[in-house]
Amino acid sequence: MIPIDVLLVFITASVALGLAPGPDNIFVLTQSALNGRKAGILITLGLCTGLIAHTAAVALGVAAVFQ
Repeated sequence: MIPIDVLLVFITASVALGLAPGPDNIFVLTQSALNGRKAGILITLGLCTGLIAHTAAVALGVAAVFQ
């Protein structure tokens, strides 16, 4: 069993990392502040498109591995 002090440190670090904004969030916020709402929306759409493309590539790669 994991010692309680190690578990508490792990949970604290996990929560802190989960609440911290990632680089995508910071990029969208920065560009929105500098260039307006439309730029922020377009950047968000671009980031989501990239995530969909990467997810599809992973899914196709996994499907090819299982064949």
